[in-house]
Amino acid sequence: MSQEELIHLFRYDFNSSIIGLYSLFSLLLLAYISFNYRVYVKNIVKANLSFRLLKNQLKDDSNVSIKASIWFNLFFLLVINLGVFFCVKFYLKSGLEDDINVLGISTLLTFGVFVIKYGFKIFLGKVFKTEVITNQYFTFTSIRDKGFSLIFFPIIILFAFNSYLQEFFLVVGKALLLIYLFFRWISGFLVGIKLGNIPYFYSILYICTLEILPIVIAMKAIGQNILA
Repeated sequence: MSQEELIHLFRYDFNSSIIGLYSLFSLLLLAYISFNYRVYVKNIVKANLSFRLLKNQLKDDSNVSIKASIWFNLFFLLVINLGVFFCVKFYLKSGLEDDINVLGISTLLTFGVFVIKYGFKIFLGKVFKTEVITNQYFTFTSIRDKGFSLIFFPIIILFAFNSYLQEFFLVVGKALLLIYLFFRWISGFLVGIKLGNIPYFYSILYICTLEILPIVIAMKAIGQNILA
């Protein structure tokens, strides 16, 4: 096997450089966060390993932590958006060949769903006068989101640029996604019953309606397009 064939084997060549630039920007953002907010990043990692440490993050409302959280949330959305990009491109059979158009669609989907879900939960918090519990819920699930993005980012980059092991990283990515969703839902459930004294039934109903149901609908849509 020649050197040129070997390089092609381990690298996926895109028709455009948009995903390469997007990945580079995401990496630079992660480097910025890690360099300027090292303590916060360390606390996020630890909080994902212990529910006790997870609760301690509720008390951290310093300006530095708030700024770090905003940047970290942006990084999480960029990582998720990259995953949505590949779903639209490879699974939804959109027929779009231009990566810029596909990225535009994925960005609208990712950020649109995030804003709608966030706004709807804020609305429910105000209607049922549970703003404190709603904020705690956002904090808990956001910590899970940040921890997931740190693990998922290298996996999706390897999936994007390593054609030889693409199937392997696809399986690993799906497994990580299921684990992440499970712990995210558990965190949301625990917020309701342990911190908000909300009955089990209502906590489960809330998680099923606003968290699990949208995922099931998305998976069903993807499955139908794959089989089409």
